Amino acid sequence: MANNTSQNTNGIANAKAAKSSASSNTKSWQSLSLLLPQRNPDYDFWWGLTGPHLATMLENAGYSSEKQFEMLLFHFHWSVTYLGPRPRQGVDPKWKSLLEPDGSPIEYSWKWNTASSEPDVRFTMEPINEFSGTALDPLNQQPSLELLHRLAERLPSVDLTWVHHFYTSCFDHDKAKYVQEKASGVPIVTTTCLAFEFVRHGLSLKSYFLPRKLGQQGLLPLSEWEKTIRQLDPKNKALDMLLDFLSTSAEGKKMNPLNLAVDDVHPSQSRMKFYFQTPSTSFSSVRDIMTMDGRTTGLEKQLAELKDLIHAVTSLPADFPENSDVPVEEQYHPRVNGTIGEVPGQSGYLYYFDIRPGAKVPEIKFYTPVSRYGRDDHTLAKELTGWMKSRGRDAYCEGYLRMLENIAEHRRLDDGKGLQTYVSCMFKKNDVLDITSYISPQVFHPSRLAQWGQR
Repeated sequence: MANNTSQNTNGIANAKAAKSSASSNTKSWQSLSLLLPQRNPDYDFWWGLTGPHLATMLENAGYSSEKQFEMLLFHFHWSVTYLGPRPRQGVDPKWKSLLEPDGSPIEYSWKWNTASSEPDVRFTMEPINEFSGTALDPLNQQPSLELLHRLAERLPSVDLTWVHHFYTSCFDHDKAKYVQEKASGVPIVTTTCLAFEFVRHGLSLKSYFLPRKLGQQGLLPLSEWEKTIRQLDPKNKALDMLLDFLSTSAEGKKMNPLNLAVDDVHPSQSRMKFYFQTPSTSFSSVRDIMTMDGRTTGLEKQLAELKDLIHAVTSLPADFPENSDVPVEEQYHPRVNGTIGEVPGQSGYLYYFDIRPGAKVPEIKFYTPVSRYGRDDHTLAKELTGWMKSRGRDAYCEGYLRMLENIAEHRRLDDGKGLQTYVSCMFKKNDVLDITSYISPQVFHPSRLAQWGQR
């Protein structure tokens, strides 16, 4: 009993340290932090850290008080309980997520407003529990499945048809053999993640799959991806176009399939987002991929806007050659502390191709990992908001900067990078660029751990 009391006291102390270090003073957070009960050391820690982060994001994105309470209560009751054991002094986590470079199991995103719309706040997480990575659950999939099925019982819009298909086709089901592979030195890492999008009209869910077959060396081959997608949609024309591009284009041949995401709704309404990584970071490669080597035309204005955006967030000079790859800022890249090694998607550029059934041409989204390219977080934020202001999208720029300052209570924004992990862009109608910033809590950053007395 004395040992349990000590653990609970330490957990509450850690949670209070997280709360006191966060600079969020939103009314919603103040109210909830007073009224919601303490539960256990792990839940209290994650709520104390991530609750203020989401609160400051929601307030600075202009969400109503009602929506702020709704999202924060969802986070408290559902997602916080699946973030796994809290960081502990001198103890390496049994399961460290690939979601973030430092192993953080949650990532926030800020979908930027246009001149006539508001921002959207979202987050992605890898559900974790005490059995993640053990013989009971070597691929860490049970927490995701459990959470999805619990939510499906409550939310009529949730449909897991595609989720079940990809769980069946992307993985083998002999847990003992996965355990044997791990014991022989084969790394077993993240295979599933969940995203929660709190847009203005409600909540939507999305599932991510990173296939891991027994005996798999590296990434799952494209032929295996095609087989599992064709089982759902044998005559997918968008996939046909994508495969033709990948096999015939010089830039397409460099692309490596990483993972796939689906909306957890009825298949007739769902998207199928197929993610790829390429080592190419020249703008000429961006043009070739975003147009699928000329298969899509009429994008010159949007491409020019995207070029300016890339130059802004990576601090490139205006005359930087289009055929040159973007240099890694070695002065700043080492400051992304606590990384777990080079992870697919953390170098080069990322793209996803939306190959939803019924589509003839894929929609394409571009990602640059700004935690690797460009300068410190302060410079990045200033350049990004400057780009927004010059295009009449400045209504929430000051709020974005306030939000970053509140989340970065563990260090100055100009002292390193990695708080902002990606900037993405999708071309929309009327020449509008759909821009999203992705933000890490940097849970395992040494300065944050030091604040909590973890080391």
